[in-house]
Amino acid sequence: MNEIKSRLKKVRLIQLGLIGSIPIFGWVAEFDRGPGSGDWTRRHWWVTGLAIWVASAGSRLRHRLIRKSEDSLKQDPFNTKTLKQWEARNVMVLAMAEGVFMWGLIVRMVLNGALWQASIFYAVGLVLLLLWTPRMPIRTAPN
Repeated sequence: MNEIKSRLKKVRLIQLGLIGSIPIFGWVAEFDRGPGSGDWTRRHWWVTGLAIWVASAGSRLRHRLIRKSEDSLKQDPFNTKTLKQWEARNVMVLAMAEGVFMWGLIVRMVLNGALWQASIFYAVGLVLLLLWTPRMPIRTAPN
C-alpha cells in the first residue's frame, strides 16, 4: 500500500509541475508580443480541431486504460507491473491535457492569434489538468 501511495504522490507532483508550467509558458508567449489578430482562419480551426481531438483522446484513454489498471490493482494490489502501467497511463493523460494548453501557444506564437483566442486553450488545458487529478486506485479501509 505504501508503494501505491508513493506512486500517487509522484504522479501528483508531475501534475503540479505541469500546472506550474502553464503561467511560465504563458508569460513566454506574451513576452514582447503584439495584440495579434482576432480573426479565425482555416489554420485556427485546424488547431482547434486538433486540440479537441487530443482532449477527447485523453478522455477515452483515461476512461479505458486507467480504469483497467485500477480494476487489476483491486484484484492484486501488489502487482508492480500493473502499478507501473497505472502510473504511466496517468502521466500520459496529464501530458495530453498539457497538450491542449500547448495548442494555445501555437495559436498565440505561430499563428499570431489574439490573447483571447489562446486563452481558450489555456483555460481548457488547465481545467483538464485539474479534472484529471490522479486518485488512489484502491480504497483503503479506515484505521
